[in-house]
Amino acid sequence: MLHLTGASRVARVRVKEFSSEGFAKVPGDIEVGTATVSGSLAAGGRFVAGTAQFSGSHRIDGAVEVAGLLRSRGTLRIGGTVTARAAQLAGSVSVGGSLAVSDRLDWSGALESGQDVRGSQVFFRGRMSIRGTLSARTISGEVDTLSTVGALEADWVDVRRKRSLRDLPLFLLPPPAWHELEVDRIEAAEVHLAGVRVRRLVADRIWLGPDTHIEYVEGTIVSQHKDAHVGPESESPPPPGLSR
Repeated sequence: MLHLTGASRVARVRVKEFSSEGFAKVPGDIEVGTATVSGSLAAGGRFVAGTAQFSGSHRIDGAVEVAGLLRSRGTLRIGGTVTARAAQLAGSVSVGGSLAVSDRLDWSGALESGQDVRGSQVFFRGRMSIRGTLSARTISGEVDTLSTVGALEADWVDVRRKRSLRDLPLFLLPPPAWHELEVDRIEAAEVHLAGVRVRRLVADRIWLGPDTHIEYVEGTIVSQHKDAHVGPESESPPPPGLSR
């Protein structure tokens, strides 16, 4: 077991149990069975663990590989890819590469990824900035600030903006623009959307809530709110095959 406190520096870590409090700097790889890290950790290599729990502000330059549960609260910056069986992320998480979770992925706060994000089930509340595709069997969440993702792919998608004053009775102003998710493409069996902008939506069954804007739809729209817009803007000709 290795326990670091205060300001510490070790070249690399390879132990069964690892814990750190205060400021720790590890230029090399970290390979452990269990990790409990608080305060601030700066790691220059890979981080490999059976389970890992972070709280505070941390930076890992290499890849992160967790066989079991990855849990983070605070700020976590990862330069490489991330793989884990399950992940519970709260606060701000930035991943330079892809994020792959074989089971359930939960996040609240902000998630940024330079590549694809995958999980069996994905549940979120907050902001996302994903350059690639977010894919899972189930994707469900609430957006509270302007978010972007290249594509959503799932059997079931339910994405809505955070409830705003616009949703309250007798409030006539439009909802804040930052309560939206911008997506280039969505492909799913069933889709429920509110406060989402999509260029291309392909799904078997579609429910469109308020302040949803869809340029092209392929599938059956089961329900459409009066404040949902389907089709290109009025100055552009409708694309072939547009259905309502």
